[in-house]
Order: sequence, then C-alpha cells, then structure tokens
Amino acid sequence: MLKPQDILAILKVHSWDSTNWTYSSLAQSLGMSASEVHAALERSEAAGLYYGSERKILKQAVLEFLVHGLRYVFYAQPGPLSRGLPTAHSAEPLKSKLVASPSEVYVWPDPQGVVRGQAIAPLYRSVPQAASNDPELYALLSLIDAIRVGRVREQRLAVGELEKRIVAAL
Repeated sequence: MLKPQDILAILKVHSWDSTNWTYSSLAQSLGMSASEVHAALERSEAAGLYYGSERKILKQAVLEFLVHGLRYVFYAQPGPLSRGLPTAHSAEPLKSKLVASPSEVYVWPDPQGVVRGQAIAPLYRSVPQAASNDPELYALLSLIDAIRVGRVREQRLAVGELEKRIVAAL
C-alpha cells in the first residue's frame, strides 16, 4: 500500500534524474530517514511506479497515478488561515497563468512562511522543507496540490504542466 511519502520520494528521484544519489543523500534532502526512503522506493516499485535496478521512475505510470489517482487516495481539503509556503495555484508554475483572488491563496503550514492563506495539508510533514531546497520538486508538489484541491481549470493546467515536466523528458 502506497504512503504519501512514497510520492515525495519518487518525485525527488525524478528531479535528481541525472545525478548519482544515495539513500542517505535522498533522505537528507527530504527530511526523512534513509530507511523511510528505502521503504518508500520499495513500495513504489511494488506499485509499478519505480524501477529499482535502474533507479528511475516509470514516468508514464507516475503521471497516470498523479493525474487520475492521487486526489482520491491522498485527498486534501482547504483548512483555516495559516502562515506558510504557497502551493497549488498560489505558487509557480500556475501562479503566473491564473488570476486568483487574494482570499483563494493556499499554503502548506510552515512557521517560516511569509504568506497567509488557507492551509493545505502537505503529502508529508517535511514537504515545506524539502520544497524550499529544490525548486523543481517545489513546482511538482505545487502542481500535485492543484490537482488535489483545484477547480477544473486549475487541474487541467496542472496536468498539462506535469506532462511537460515528467513525460516530455522521455
């Protein structure tokens, strides 16, 4: 059974596609333990999202899961106002493509954040930290949140952007 941190781990592997990484370096960048990362990648491999011997994600399968399954398995509801890191359509790459009301700002709660908006529970507790240190991972996680909590237009834009970022690199 997949866990939310599995998605975080495979997206990080994708963003580090061309680098040699270790479980320890991956874990440190994600704010997880090496054993958590190892278990996450094993579950992802069992689910058909990761090819362990090649250390690559199965891009088409990952995209299909993110687009069609993630919002049902790891659903999210906007919560109370909070300070945090912008996500979904409130962060790039969607922020510049949409005009949104200031009352429709979504954030991952984070004491270091400077933006106020409706709280969206991140996939995993270390998402704000991991996203702050990796712009590509931040963009992917924000796009996923647009699918999880966005309206149809935001979801369509997010899907198109995910296709470019994940599958276009085939």
